[in-house]
Amino acid sequence: MNPLAVAVLAVGALAMVNLVLTVGVVRRLREHTELLERTPAQAAGAPGGMAGIASVGTAIPAFTAGPPDSPITDRDLLDGTLVAFFSPTCAPCRDKLPGFVARYEGQPEEARKVLAVVVGDPVPSGSGDAHEGHDAHEDHEGHDHGASGADGGAMAAALAAVVPTVQEGYDGPVTKAFDAKAFPSCVRVGHGPEGGLMVTEVGVWPRTPVAAAR
Repeated sequence: MNPLAVAVLAVGALAMVNLVLTVGVVRRLREHTELLERTPAQAAGAPGGMAGIASVGTAIPAFTAGPPDSPITDRDLLDGTLVAFFSPTCAPCRDKLPGFVARYEGQPEEARKVLAVVVGDPVPSGSGDAHEGHDAHEDHEGHDHGASGADGGAMAAALAAVVPTVQEGYDGPVTKAFDAKAFPSCVRVGHGPEGGLMVTEVGVWPRTPVAAAR
């Protein structure tokens, strides 16, 4: 065979091997990035070095959150209720917020089986109330940790427009009951044989609706 042809074939083979290796590296980097994005983030100011949320089978203690005249308690959670924890200091929480809100807009029956919890710095007196759906929607943009109280109010308002929502500090009753320390986190709950509330599923978020093509 002509030496020139051999050289061309060799160069082509090397180029093909290099292309395959490059595609493999890009794919692995993409998978790694997606994994990092799905990993719950430890929120600034939250206690560190602990598990992020109560595990499947964990019994949830009794809790009461919100104002005395319209509290949300553990007894209000139906079987299959999704309890979702967000924090205004958590970038993945802010990314997930629009899709979560869109999922439950116009779905009041499904929204009844959701409890959103916005966790952050202690909120001013009177602003940590539990919110029911149909409140005015407010946009939320990320700010630094020092402004998390105000940011938490905007995040809570956006969620409260569609689902029951509680805003509280890191030592709040719902956060403590579910041992939530990483955000965003979510669990589903149900009632055990003895009637007590327990975690039945962890980390399965509802699908975000896909807009129909025009």
